[in-house]
Amino acid sequence: MTESTTAQSKGLWGMSRPLLVEQGLQLSVPLLDTFYLSHISDSAASAAGSMTPVIFFCVNILWVTVFAGSSIASQRLGAGNKEKAIATIATYASWGLVLGVLLTAALYTASPLITAAMGLPSQVQQDANLYISIVCLLLFVWSIKLIFQSILNIFGQPQWNMLANIVFFSANAFGNTVVVFGLFGCPKLGIAGVAWASVIASILGILVSGTVVIAFIKIPFHWRSLRREFKNASHHTLRIALPSMIEPLSFDINMIVLNGFAASLGAVALAAKIYTFNIFLVGLIITLALTLASEILICQFVGAGNYSKAAKQMKQSLKAALWGSGAVVFALLVFNHPIMGIFTDNETLLGSAFWLFLLAALSEPPRAVNVMVGGVLRATGDGLLISIVGPLFTWLVAIPTAYVMAFVFEWGVYGILLSAILDEGCRAVMYWYRWRLNRWQHTHVHAIEQRAAAEA
Repeated sequence: MTESTTAQSKGLWGMSRPLLVEQGLQLSVPLLDTFYLSHISDSAASAAGSMTPVIFFCVNILWVTVFAGSSIASQRLGAGNKEKAIATIATYASWGLVLGVLLTAALYTASPLITAAMGLPSQVQQDANLYISIVCLLLFVWSIKLIFQSILNIFGQPQWNMLANIVFFSANAFGNTVVVFGLFGCPKLGIAGVAWASVIASILGILVSGTVVIAFIKIPFHWRSLRREFKNASHHTLRIALPSMIEPLSFDINMIVLNGFAASLGAVALAAKIYTFNIFLVGLIITLALTLASEILICQFVGAGNYSKAAKQMKQSLKAALWGSGAVVFALLVFNHPIMGIFTDNETLLGSAFWLFLLAALSEPPRAVNVMVGGVLRATGDGLLISIVGPLFTWLVAIPTAYVMAFVFEWGVYGILLSAILDEGCRAVMYWYRWRLNRWQHTHVHAIEQRAAAEA
């Protein structure tokens, strides 16, 4: 019987509490930027909001690579094989850094083509090009951030990620205040200043998490172990990463297309979509924190062959995510008018806030199921089917439905939000059914290696 890990000894609540603060601060940054940019102009806020899915698209490539590698490392650690776990960490860290450099260069080069293809209004397009030319630097910075973050989570020390994100959030808020309102004699730098504030704040955050990893975790890394395990660890990482990339990237492209739909409806519709979607990122905070904690715990239980504990953990985590995210979105719905009023004084947007928020709120429970169940299925190696079926449904059903409701039925931005409910709801049913089939008990790294050894 394997020894209990630090993460297992802390359990769901011990792991998720600092992750809750961490995700809260991290997901509040797009909302914070939207708040400051709205004080520059609706055009600036719409420009950054339109580019958010593009940035998330690139970040998701990094995140999925690190996520896949850390899932393998967690399974190794759960099985009591620390040396292989550390070699796996070194492997996915190497891939993450390479991808960070490549994605930064690719986004800088391709961003003018992307903004032109989205059909943004001329001023919004100019602001978007300026914003993305600076923010693309975040991709390399975040590749380092994600590596440090994953290491701290694997070794059951998420509280240090919480501290790093407190530094990140505080520095970002301070920097935005200075460059938007021109404090301390600083000129008002507009959208470029907000972009630079995010980059500098991210660097300060990784200085904190990196210092802790290097000085306190003290991972006993050996080049010999890396050379021996690099090919095997890369194979297992790619086995999880490639199918896991499909759906997040599909979602981000989906958001880009929906932003294009909203832009076609006019500047007010685009602003309505951007403000509503960014505000409702807050509803994801609890779900993402619980999902990250659950992935670590379930992967370690699975690595140890304790499937009953893994299944019990899933039920506990999903129940907590549904109640928690439900409470958050209910509060957003109740206070819809004053919350929308923080970002805009446009009477059309303020008058439609309740219906916009109601439709967004209805998509949150199934989204919690998709994030939680989909994340764990991918982490345990059973992500291929859902990564094909989910995006197929989105592109063959949800996107055409959004177009029909927005333009044929002339429901505008409400049609776009209704399509999100359809998309999230149907995929939630598919994912839960897949989990109940228990295929994940046969797709994790140790089950595959045991079958290979038996056949040899």
